[in-house]
Amino acid sequence: MSLVCGILGFLNYAPMSGYDLVKAFESSLQFFWHAQNSHIYLELKKLEKKGYICGETVIQSDRPNKKIFSITETGKKEFMNWLAQGAGEDATQFKSAFLMKVFFAGNLTPEKSADMLRKFQTDCEAYLEKMDSVPGSIESYGSNKEDYQTLYWQFTADFGYCFLKTCTEWAKRCIEKLETIS
Repeated sequence: MSLVCGILGFLNYAPMSGYDLVKAFESSLQFFWHAQNSHIYLELKKLEKKGYICGETVIQSDRPNKKIFSITETGKKEFMNWLAQGAGEDATQFKSAFLMKVFFAGNLTPEKSADMLRKFQTDCEAYLEKMDSVPGSIESYGSNKEDYQTLYWQFTADFGYCFLKTCTEWAKRCIEKLETIS
């Protein structure tokens, strides 16, 4: 349901094409909600069928035609009901295949485990660098929104930044411990 509500949430801000939605997910929600392009387009069809959104084809002479989607009153109601439910899911529960590998990494040599953690650390550091563009995205997407609305976007960006910093520091500590075993 969260992908659906993410799409409805973006369309609640402004009409968008499927391409615009993909870019919006990539530049803002990707840290905590990854959505493949194909899933977004599939959900758009389902949402249109349910009457939560409506699409209008825009004829373009220099490019292929595109469809711009808008949220309907039924879609807004569904979205607002979802928001009003509060957390709904247990926010402390999440799945991580990586952490499961770490849990069972005692079956590897300490060197291999340290290599796995170094890659994780490097990936987190790279993602932190990528997050440098988030304030610009918030400013760009939020240019026609109220400041209080973009404040929530900043909250999630800050969470992502803090989370990745914590992951990086955790990986460093784990690697240091493994290096004492070697």
